[in-house]
Amino acid sequence: MSTYSQWLILFRVHLRMLRVKTALAARRSRLMSTTIACFLIGYMVAAYWLFSEGLRYVAALPAAGALLSDRLIYVMFFCFMMMLIFSVAVTAYISLYRNRDTRWLLTLPLSHRTIFLWKCFESAAFSSWGLAFILAPLLLAFARMRNVSPDFFFKTTAVLILFLALASAVGALLLVTAVRWLNRRQIVTGVALLAIFLIASAVRAGLDDRQIVQDSGLSAALTFQRVLHHTGITVNRALPGSWAAAAIIDWTRPHRAFGSVIYPTLLLSHALMAMLLLYHAGGKWFYRSWNRSLQHSASSALRRDQRTIPSAESILAHYPGPSLLGRLVGRPLAAISKKDFLTFFREPAQWVQFTLVFGLLAIYSSGLRQMNGEMEQPRDLYLVAFLNLAVCALALSTLTTRFVFPQFSLEGRRLWILAMSPLKLPSIVLQKFITSTLASGALVIAILLISGYNLRIGFADTVFFSTAIAFLALGLNGLAVGLGVIFPNLHEPNAAKIVSGFGGTLCLVGSFLYILTFILLLAYLRWDIFKNNAVDPLWYRVPSSQVGLLSLLALTVFVTVGPLFFSRKKLKRLEIPSNL
Repeated sequence: MSTYSQWLILFRVHLRMLRVKTALAARRSRLMSTTIACFLIGYMVAAYWLFSEGLRYVAALPAAGALLSDRLIYVMFFCFMMMLIFSVAVTAYISLYRNRDTRWLLTLPLSHRTIFLWKCFESAAFSSWGLAFILAPLLLAFARMRNVSPDFFFKTTAVLILFLALASAVGALLLVTAVRWLNRRQIVTGVALLAIFLIASAVRAGLDDRQIVQDSGLSAALTFQRVLHHTGITVNRALPGSWAAAAIIDWTRPHRAFGSVIYPTLLLSHALMAMLLLYHAGGKWFYRSWNRSLQHSASSALRRDQRTIPSAESILAHYPGPSLLGRLVGRPLAAISKKDFLTFFREPAQWVQFTLVFGLLAIYSSGLRQMNGEMEQPRDLYLVAFLNLAVCALALSTLTTRFVFPQFSLEGRRLWILAMSPLKLPSIVLQKFITSTLASGALVIAILLISGYNLRIGFADTVFFSTAIAFLALGLNGLAVGLGVIFPNLHEPNAAKIVSGFGGTLCLVGSFLYILTFILLLAYLRWDIFKNNAVDPLWYRVPSSQVGLLSLLALTVFVTVGPLFFSRKKLKRLEIPSNL
C-alpha cells in the first residue's frame, strides 16, 4: 500500500471522528453551539466593518495612502508567516514526540513517513484555521476598497492555500531537523542568542529613533519614513510572506500581469519543494529523531535516578519543615502548586510561548514613553491608555485560554491519583485558579504599571488601570478554569488540540465578550475625559460612576464565580473514583 493510500485512510478515520464529535456536541449543547455560531458570524461582520473603516482612513491620507495600505498587507502576511511557522513547530513537537497516540500509530502496519506526514498535516490544520479566519474579513475589506474583479477571490484563495502549506512545511522541517541533529542545550543556546540579538536590535532602533526625534523633531514626513524603515523587512523578496502579499496587491491593480504570475509561481514551486523535503524527512529523519527524543528522555531519567538518594533517617533528621507556601496554604496545596510549576517549566512548548507574548508586551509598553510627548490633549492620551488596557486584556485572554483552560484536562489518566489524595477535586480546581491568577495577574499588573509610568498619566490613574487589569485577570482565569472543568478532554495529551475543541472556543468567545463589556463600562466611568477633554480627580464621587463601579464588580464576580460554581457540579458527575 502506498504512502498516499495509508495517509488517506488516516484522513478518512479522523474526518469521521470529527463529524461524530461535532454532531454529538451540537446535539447535546444546541444553545452553546448557536451562541458560538452567532459570535463567529458577528465577528466576521464586525471585523469586516472595522477593517473597511481602517483601510478607508489610511487610503485617504494625502500622497501616502495607497503605499501605507499596501505596506499593511505586507506586515500582516509577514507576522502571520512567523506565527504559523512557530505554531506548527510547537504543535507538531507535542503531537509527534510527546503524544501517546504516536507510539500507538507506530505499532500499526503504517510507514513512519505516513505517520509523520499525517501529524504534520494535523498540526498545520490546527494552527492555520484561526489565521485564515482572521484573514478573511481583512482581505474582503481590501478587495472591496480596490474594486476588484470576481476572479480575485478565487486566485487569492489559491495563494492563501499555497502560503499556509509552505509556512507549515517550513515549521515542520525546522522541528524535525532540530530534534534529529541538535540537543536541548544547543537549542536553548540558539534561542537565547536569537532573543538577545532581537532585543539588542530593538533597543538600538528605539534609541536611534529617539535621537532622530530630538534632533529634528517629529514631522509627518519623518513619521512616514520611520514607519517604512521599520517595516522594510516585510517587503524582502526572499520571504514567502512578501510573495503572497505582492500577488494579492498586484491583482488589485490594472496592467500588472507579469507580477500576478511570478509570485504565485514562486509560492507553488517552493511549496512543492517543501512538501518533497517533508516527504523525504519523514522517511529518513523522523523515526531516528523520535528514537533520539526517547533516548534523551531516558538519559535524563537515569541521571535523576543515579543521584544519591538519602535514607529515611537522614530525611527525618535534616527535614527543614514546611516551606513558606506550605505554611500559608498547607502542604498538600503547596505540593500540587509545585507540581504545576515544574510541569510548566519543564515543557519548552509551554514557557516559550508564555515568555514570548509577555516579553513582546513588556517591550511594547516600554515604548509608550515616546507617545507622551506626541499627545497634547488628555483625550488622546487616555485613549491610548484604554487601548493599551484592551491590548493587555486580549493578550491575557489568549494566554488563559491557551494555558489555563487545558490544565484540568492535561491531568488525563492521572486524575484518579489526585482524586485519591488528601485533597478533594474542588480544592485542586480552586488551587489552579489561585495560582494561575497570581502568576498571570502579577505580570500584567507590572506591564500596566510600566505603561502608566511611561505615559505619565499620574499615580492615581496608573493604579486605576492596574486595578482594572487585576479584575480582568480574576474574571478571565475563573472563566478558563471553570470551563476547563465543565468541558474536559481527559483523553487528549496535546494542549493545542484541547483548546481547539468546543470548550476552548467557548472560553475564547466568553473572554472576548467579558473584555468588551468590561472596557465599555470602564470607559463609561471616565467618560468625562472624552467629553470635556479634562481629567477629574474626583470622578468616583459622581453617582453614575459609583453605579458603574458596582456594575464592574458585579460583572467580575459573576464571570469568576459562575464557572467555578458550575464546575463543582460537574466534578460530582465526573466518572473518577474520588471516594476511594
